Amino acid sequence: MRALKIKPSKSRSRAKAVLPKRGSPSWWMEATFRRYWSNSLIKMTIIGLASLIFLALLWWAEYPQKFGNFVSHSTVAATGHMGLRLSEVLVEGRQNAPIEKILTVVNVRQGNPLLAYDPYLIKKRLEEISWIRQATVKRQLPGIIFIQLQERQPVALWQHQQKHYLVDEQGVIISSDNLQAFDKLPVIVGGDAPVHAPHILHLLERFPDVRKRLTALVRVGGRRWDLHLDKSFQVKLPETKIEDALVRLALLIQQKKINPSEVAIVDLRVHNQMVMRLSPTAAVRLKGKGKET
Repeated sequence: MRALKIKPSKSRSRAKAVLPKRGSPSWWMEATFRRYWSNSLIKMTIIGLASLIFLALLWWAEYPQKFGNFVSHSTVAATGHMGLRLSEVLVEGRQNAPIEKILTVVNVRQGNPLLAYDPYLIKKRLEEISWIRQATVKRQLPGIIFIQLQERQPVALWQHQQKHYLVDEQGVIISSDNLQAFDKLPVIVGGDAPVHAPHILHLLERFPDVRKRLTALVRVGGRRWDLHLDKSFQVKLPETKIEDALVRLALLIQQKKINPSEVAIVDLRVHNQMVMRLSPTAAVRLKGKGKET
């Protein structure tokens, strides 16, 4: 008996893809995607945008910063092992700025890697000290931090609310501590005196006979100045044409027409006019002479 043979059917079953119907929304989206994706420029743009988004997410998560800090710290430590270690700090130009504050602000330790200290940050901290107007900070190989200071120069003592403050040539208030060394500076009085005092003090340098007798300047009404000379008499200056008034005052002092022991007030507020008020002692003496005559 012959065995039955099963012949494969010629019509093989094939899996057919179900395509969206032409003209439907899904067909339109698929066709658009195929058409644009075939463009290499658009592919590169999409990939680039995706990469930027990925990098932005990494940056937001601070991974690059952490890696950069690790590399930076490792490099600085390596320079220290190579011999670039801090050996000393040189400070030039310090006269009045407290050394304790400078050391605290610089905050360095001998033996640490030299590159661990940022000159810009040290400069910024130093210039926050009231005595220091400007600082220059440099690293000098193999292990020196060099600091050059320009201190503020006090020109007056501001008397305010029963306390004294040093004021510099720019009207900046420096300090209220350790003023014993500056007791020969003129005293300025008035709420806005620190702002305006540098101008009149600079002007008075042109009149040495007046300047050397100056003991105090009082700001009156935020408009003008009263000078106190030799701690004995007062000079009322005008609001304007101050230089003309000082010329007249200097001439009177030079010609010795003002006797400090007899004059209490010299009023120069009116242009080309001078009014003197005698001291109480001189007034009594002159009055007595008048009675005798």
